[in-house]
Amino acid sequence: MPISAVLSPSPYPLPLPIHSPPPWIPLCVQAWLTEIHEYAQQDVVLMLLGNKADSTHDRAVKREEGEKLAKEFGVPYMETSARTGLNVELAFTAVAKELKHRIMKEPDQPKFQLQEYVDQEMRTVGCCRS
Repeated sequence: MPISAVLSPSPYPLPLPIHSPPPWIPLCVQAWLTEIHEYAQQDVVLMLLGNKADSTHDRAVKREEGEKLAKEFGVPYMETSARTGLNVELAFTAVAKELKHRIMKEPDQPKFQLQEYVDQEMRTVGCCRS
């Protein structure tokens, strides 16, 4: 499936009810992950980002639902905002730290925990960063 299919507009009108994620979201995430595993290098760093963290009415998925989806697919999760820049730098820093750890890791060192790093950084500065 081409990536454009993953990014194609939803058949559901917006704004969506946010009681549960729209049924197409898990399918899109699954398709995206399938393509990554098929075409990307085996050691690619994955992170699921929930966008529009600055807005409650424009969101298609609540934070809790995004976290649940990420846990289901075994990838780290965090909330960001493209409009305000909220947590965008942290997301890139976390991925960069994961990549650096993989390159510099000694055999006896524990694996870098990307989700733990993100959670710790978000607690350190409150709920979020811009």
